[in-house]
Amino acid sequence: MNAKGYIIEKYNNMNNAYTSRRYIEEGTKKGINFEIIGAYDTIDTGDRLINRGKVLEKAAFVINRHKYGNIKDKLAALGEVSVNSVEVINEYVDKSRQRGLVSPCMTAPLSLLAYSGTPFERIEAAVGLPFIAKGLCGSQGNMVYLIENTAQYSELCQKYKDTELLFQEYISTSCGRDVRMLSVRGEVTGCMQRTAKSGFKANFALGADVCGYPVDNDIKRIAADIYEQTKADVLGIDLLFGKDGYVFCEINVTPGIEGIEKATGCNAAAAVTALGGLCNEH
Repeated sequence: MNAKGYIIEKYNNMNNAYTSRRYIEEGTKKGINFEIIGAYDTIDTGDRLINRGKVLEKAAFVINRHKYGNIKDKLAALGEVSVNSVEVINEYVDKSRQRGLVSPCMTAPLSLLAYSGTPFERIEAAVGLPFIAKGLCGSQGNMVYLIENTAQYSELCQKYKDTELLFQEYISTSCGRDVRMLSVRGEVTGCMQRTAKSGFKANFALGADVCGYPVDNDIKRIAADIYEQTKADVLGIDLLFGKDGYVFCEINVTPGIEGIEKATGCNAAAAVTALGGLCNEH
C-alpha cells in the first residue's frame, strides 16, 4: 500500500534538485509517494495549510529540506514521522549553538560570539590572526570569510552592520580541504574529503573536488557522539584537519546528498527514506 510523503523545500518547483529527486526515486521503491511542498508557496490560515490553492492533508513521512520560518514548522507537523524534527532544525541551524558539541575524537577551534564592530584587537586576542568570521545561519559557504587584517574586518563590518557573528580560529593545516560525513541516526552512511580548487572554502556547492574518505574509528565515534547530543536523524558533519587530529567545523541539519553519493557510491537517499519506517529493508 502506498503512503503519502512530503519533501519540504523552499519552492514547489524543485523536482530537479538532486537531493529531492533522489528522495523521490528511493521513496517510490519503498511505497512512499513523495510530493515537493514549497514553504514559500504555502499559506497558513490558522487552521489550514494551503499550497497553491490546495489544502494539505496529513502525510506518513515528511523530510524537511527548508531551514527557516514558521510555515516550515507547520508543514513538518503534517507528518507522522518528520526528519529532521523542527526542534532539531531550529536548535542547530544556528552555528553558535553547535559550539557545545563534543567528542573525545575531535577538538574544537577557539571561538568568540560577538557583534560586528567588536574591536578587532579583542577578536584577535581571543582566536588569533587570521581568523574566520561566520554568519550564524549561512550555508554552502555563504557568509564565511577569512579575515587577515583590519581593512578586511572593516569591510565585513560595513557589509554586516550590527550583526551577530561567530569568530573562529583559522585552522591553517586544513586550508581548502575538509571532511564531510553523512550521519543517519549516528551511523556513517558516507564520508568524503572535499578539496577546493582555490581559496580556503571546500564546499561542494562552490565547486570543490570530492573523493571518498576512509570511515575510521574516530569518524564513527564522532558521528555517534554528535547523534547522542543532538538526536538529529540526518546530519552533515564537517571536520577540519588539525595538526593532531580532527577539528570540529560545523553540522548541517538539512544536508544535501549529491556530493556524498557521487564521491562514495553510497545510497544516501535510501538510508534517509528508510527512516520513514515504511519499508522492510534495513
